[in-house]
Amino acid sequence: MSDPALSFENAPGIPLPRLVNFVKQVTHDVRNGLNAIDLQAALIAEIAGEGGEMVEELGKLRKMVLHVTGDMQELSGRFAELKPVLMEFPMQELLQGLKEAVAEEFETQAKRIVWEVKAGDEEMVMDYTLLTSALMELTRNAINFREGDQAIHFTAWNEAENVVFEVRQGRTQPVTGADQWGRAPLTSSRRGGYGLGLFYVRRILDTLGGKLDPVYDAASGELKVRLILPVKGPAQPGA
Repeated sequence: MSDPALSFENAPGIPLPRLVNFVKQVTHDVRNGLNAIDLQAALIAEIAGEGGEMVEELGKLRKMVLHVTGDMQELSGRFAELKPVLMEFPMQELLQGLKEAVAEEFETQAKRIVWEVKAGDEEMVMDYTLLTSALMELTRNAINFREGDQAIHFTAWNEAENVVFEVRQGRTQPVTGADQWGRAPLTSSRRGGYGLGLFYVRRILDTLGGKLDPVYDAASGELKVRLILPVKGPAQPGA
């Protein structure tokens, strides 16, 4: 007979700080192990000498280790402390950099994105790296959940003192609970997903004084996910 105290129904809630520390420790330990494997593979390749099938296979092994190490580093980064460095830059520069990053990562899928940039030459005061990370995650999420051959529309415009970035796409099936996306980590409807993408976006926006607004428009049958940020940067304490 199973212990009811160990069942999922009665599992205790885990405070987020404790989860953060756990993820940091696990990723640190795994990366140390992967680095040891990489060093051992490099040593064996050196002993084996130049050329040959063994050296070629060891090269493939080291590439796999490097890929998994990158995944672990990305996972740890989702929970890392965010320390924004504010700078002034043209909005067009940000969007051009985003287009290039999307094209590099997704190649074929990027061709299905329709860019509708309505913003002018205004300058933003923001952390360029964090904002780009949030916009990339927003685009990545749209591509991963795209239905069939539906186009993805990326629009940017100014609205009062804010800049709005919107990713929208048509859906054949209604979407429910979109307003709750990213509010809690580790919840994903995508097989193999960790449920950390939009959670990370919300963390960035909380740091930068912005907000995430995902909504399903039943009238148009479109899913719209908006990222809204102040053009002049987050409010400073005591301001």
